[in-house]
Amino acid sequence: MTIRIAICDDELYICSQIESMLIDILQHMAVKFEIEIFGSGEKLCKELEQQDFDIIFLDIELPNISGIEVSNYIRNCLKNEIVQIAYISAKKGYAMELFEFRPINFLVKPLDKEKVAKVIDKYFVITEQNNHMFEYKRRTEYYKIPMSKILYFERVNRKIKIYTKDGNIDEFYDSMENVYVAVKNQKFLFIHKSIIVNYQFIKRIAYDEVVMIDDTILPISQSRRKAIKMMYMKIRKGEV
Repeated sequence: MTIRIAICDDELYICSQIESMLIDILQHMAVKFEIEIFGSGEKLCKELEQQDFDIIFLDIELPNISGIEVSNYIRNCLKNEIVQIAYISAKKGYAMELFEFRPINFLVKPLDKEKVAKVIDKYFVITEQNNHMFEYKRRTEYYKIPMSKILYFERVNRKIKIYTKDGNIDEFYDSMENVYVAVKNQKFLFIHKSIIVNYQFIKRIAYDEVVMIDDTILPISQSRRKAIKMMYMKIRKGEV
C-alpha cells in the first residue's frame, strides 16, 4: 500500500519542513509513500478533481481560497469523506468552526516531528477501523457491511434500521444493546435508547442533538447527554 499525501501551505518552507518530517517518519515505518506540495488552495482543488489523496496537511490561512473553503469543496462539492485532513495554523481558535469538516488533527505552528507523527499514527488507526465489518442476520441469511459505511442505527418498533452513507437502508431484528456491543469500540455513540451514531459522520453536535453529514438531525436523550459529551471529548482527544 502506498500512502498519498498532499501538503498545502503558501509558506514553502513550511511545506518543505513537513515533507522532511514525513520522509523520516514513513521511511522509519517502512511505508511506501508519495508526497505532493501545493502553494495555494486553488492548485490543490484543481488537482483533487483529477486524483485522490489519503492525507492532506492543509494550512487554514491560505490567501484567496482559505483552508476552510478548500475543506468545504472537498467534503460538500467533491463529496469526499475518505481523505483525512490535518489542519495547520498559527492560531488556536478554529476548533468548532472546523469540526464540520471532520479533521484528523489540528496542528499549531511551530510544528514538530512528534505532532506530525501523531497524524500518521491516527491515520493507520482509522484505516484499520475502516476494515472492521458489522454482521447481522436478516431472515435466514447473514450479511456484512463495513463499519466505515454506516451512518447510524435506529430502532423502529421491533426492527433496527441501518443507514449507510450511500443512502441505502436495511433492517433486521436485534436489540440496540447487542448492536452497541458490536460497534462501541469503533467510535459509535449510543445517543438515545433507539439511536446509535457513527462519530466519523457527525457534522455538528449540540447539547441535545447531532447533525449527520446527510443533514439528518438526531436527538440526544436527556439521560445520556453528560456521558455523550464526555465520550465525544475523549474521541476528539484521541483517547478512545
